[in-house]
Amino acid sequence: MREKAIRWTMIMGLVSGLLWVGGLVFAMHDYFTGAATAQPPPAPIEQPAAAISVLAPVAVKEGTFRVLALGDSLTKGTGDPERKGYVGHAVADMKAKSGKEIVLENLGIDGQTSNQLAASLGQAPIQAQVKAADIILVSIGGNDLFRGGQAMGDLSETRIKETEDAYLPQLDGILKQLREHNPTARIFLIGLYNPFSELKDSVTTTKIVRDWNYKSSEIAAKYTLTVLVPTFDLFQLKVQDYLAKDLFHPNAAGYRLIGDRLASLITW
Repeated sequence: MREKAIRWTMIMGLVSGLLWVGGLVFAMHDYFTGAATAQPPPAPIEQPAAAISVLAPVAVKEGTFRVLALGDSLTKGTGDPERKGYVGHAVADMKAKSGKEIVLENLGIDGQTSNQLAASLGQAPIQAQVKAADIILVSIGGNDLFRGGQAMGDLSETRIKETEDAYLPQLDGILKQLREHNPTARIFLIGLYNPFSELKDSVTTTKIVRDWNYKSSEIAAKYTLTVLVPTFDLFQLKVQDYLAKDLFHPNAAGYRLIGDRLASLITW
């Protein structure tokens, strides 16, 4: 009985061994023959090459008149409860006089300085807007000169000259870029007013702003179809009546003065 059990155990072990070897042989055969006939892995999806930076197209509807407004908080309309600013008033006048559909792109930014505006003109989407514009409005320089009112602490000739020497080449570069991208648009550069004309040192600040506007107009005169729009005289006699609560930006009435002055220079 014991011998039968041993013999049966040996037989079962032999059968199991044969089955294991057979499975191994089958697996090896399947591996090597399958490797020869298996489908190759799908080719990786080709990724598109990096897009070349080109001017973004701007859809221009036939019969429309495009106005592009660039620059600082005055362009944005800060201080006007309705945020129309001088741009809104001028565009309303354009619509009334021309009877055309006016398409406005207002890119005004609070606190923008001349070097920031100059840098933004290197961006393709803004270049595309410049190329498509019929009129370009620019308000820049107030933050360079006044620095939000901080400049009132140092009105020395040295400091003002340093500021002018930094600003005027930037302004020249801005107008050059605009003209390179759009040779035919009319460009209107908004001159500075003096928000501090009723405060101490008004004689000094008045001279500074007058000189600043004169030198800016000399830069503008280098370029065709480019005009500096004077605003200094509009605020000179009653500046407090035309300033917002911050006593720096125009209020609605002040913006209307600038908008009306600008609109008077646009002919059809």
